[in-house]
Amino acid sequence: MQKRTMINRINAIIKEYGSFSIGELEHVDCSPCVGELGNYTGLAEEFFIGKAQINVYMPSGFSSDPEDEYEMSYIFMEKYIVEEILRLAEIWEAESLQTEKRISN
Repeated sequence: MQKRTMINRINAIIKEYGSFSIGELEHVDCSPCVGELGNYTGLAEEFFIGKAQINVYMPSGFSSDPEDEYEMSYIFMEKYIVEEILRLAEIWEAESLQTEKRISN
């Protein structure tokens, strides 16, 4: 699948069901890694139309709080990262549909 097609699908899911974060997904225990620099690791953890919030962590540090954060457009991410975000968005879509079904019953 083309990167642009995947981005369009991610945006359509978020437009329909709203933005989401890794913490809202059941059975997902890790965030996509968008890069590493020295002792720092950037993880995509919140997803919006057109972009993701990247939280920068120092894995060897004692705190679980991010050292920094920034937003990154999906278009500037590697294709394999966009593929992973699409997988997460599809999980979000399935969970949202399941919730709607429970509410309507």
